[in-house]
Amino acid sequence: MPEYAVPHGVRIGHVHLSVSDLGRAERFYRGLLGFRVMQRWGDEALFISAGGYHHHIGLNIWAGRGAAAPPPGHTGLYHFAILYPSRRALAQAYLRLRAARYPIDGAADHGVSEAIYLQDPDQNGIEIYRDRPESEWPRQGDGVAMGTRRLDLEGLLGAASYRGDALRGGDVAQALTRLPHFRGDENALRAELGFENFEAAVGFVDQVAELARTANHHPDVDLRYHQVGLQLLSHDVDGVSRRDVELAEAVEGLLGQP
Repeated sequence: MPEYAVPHGVRIGHVHLSVSDLGRAERFYRGLLGFRVMQRWGDEALFISAGGYHHHIGLNIWAGRGAAAPPPGHTGLYHFAILYPSRRALAQAYLRLRAARYPIDGAADHGVSEAIYLQDPDQNGIEIYRDRPESEWPRQGDGVAMGTRRLDLEGLLGAASYRGDALRGGDVAQALTRLPHFRGDENALRAELGFENFEAAVGFVDQVAELARTANHHPDVDLRYHQVGLQLLSHDVDGVSRRDVELAEAVEGLLGQP
């Protein structure tokens, strides 16, 4: 069989978990972690999301109500990972876990990321983490040099508060009323935009790059054929600042009204 490489741009889409108690799972994923319920299939399945996506996690009781968790020493899911957009967002998630006295299994600094490990009520492993900017990743040759060091959880909690010109949630919500193409919260502003063809999408990215250069900003840009994803946040404050709102307003000027 000829050698094959998965196409650039492929992403891990969603996970679907068997649980023993759908209500208990909902209390954990929605009530504690804060995911939004997008759809229910009666009393058998639940689809939840972050940011309005159709679903990031599916939960079902098709294995049977009260089904037992897999025993230790068997193959299966080790853990799935939930990526937070900033260090502050991760710190706030950990703060909620600690306030609820929810147990964690460990925490690690991997060089490329900071991660906290726990299990949901059905003993499915979860990693909640934030990526460091790619420019800060430790390198070894053409690859990365990931490791496992102890994560200073008390130090992480220091990022949960607001820094510098970081905007609070209400300020971001008010700004979003003027940004029809954007969604988001105090951790990041995001837009998913469609264009007629690849050339139009590339042209738009070039215009955004010029706006960003003028503003000395570094947005995250994801170009996929005729779709462009933007994420705006300020790494120095681990969240959304006035600079991000101003760049988003400039992008809206390029797009016009929806």
